Parts: sequence; structure tokens; C-alpha cells
Amino acid sequence: MSEIDDRLEPNAEAVGALLKTVLADLGVDDKLLECRALLAWEEVAGEHLAEQAQAIGVHRGRLQLAVSSAVWRTHLSFSKQQLLDRMNQRLGERVLKDLVFVSRRPADSSRRKTVERG
Repeated sequence: MSEIDDRLEPNAEAVGALLKTVLADLGVDDKLLECRALLAWEEVAGEHLAEQAQAIGVHRGRLQLAVSSAVWRTHLSFSKQQLLDRMNQRLGERVLKDLVFVSRRPADSSRRKTVERG
């Protein structure tokens, strides 16, 4: 590393710690973690699985997934703990305590097809 990088690194760590403290003081640190969980779902699940189970929200540590069918709901229930562990590992801490599978409304899937077609 260069001399400049050596001087900036401790400052970046201090800014990161300060930001974490400010977010906690504002009471938004949990919400930030929940948003990170929503964004991480597709990466952890993979593209194909994420198409069948879309992350729609996080409430009290429970990631809600809109599932395309009862068959997929059953399939996901068998992989639930593994997916939960992978999500928390990706997030770097235990943010999620459960995955909740809800039926995807027909309007949701038709809306997605319209958006994809452009």
C-alpha cells in the first residue's frame, strides 16, 4: 500500500464505526440490516430460485418470500434452514431468524411479466 492508503485506512475504519453508532442512535440500524437482507436474497438463492420465491419484505427478523406455487413452497420448506444459514452468513451476522413463504398473488406474476417485456 502507498503512504496515502496507510493514512486513509484507519480513518475509513473510524468513519465506519461512527456511522454505525449514528445509525444505532437514530434507531435505523435494524432497518438497514433488513434492507441488506432483501437485497442479498437473489444472490444467495440464485437466479432460478429467486424467480420462484421473491423477497417482498422483512418483519421482525422474518424474511417474507412470495412463492409461485405450492410445489415450490414445499421444496423451499425442505431447504429452509440451509437458506436461512446462508443468508445470515452472507449478511455477516444473525439478522434473520425465519423465512416465511406466502402465496404470490396472480397480479404479482402478471405485473412482473409486463415489466420484463418492457
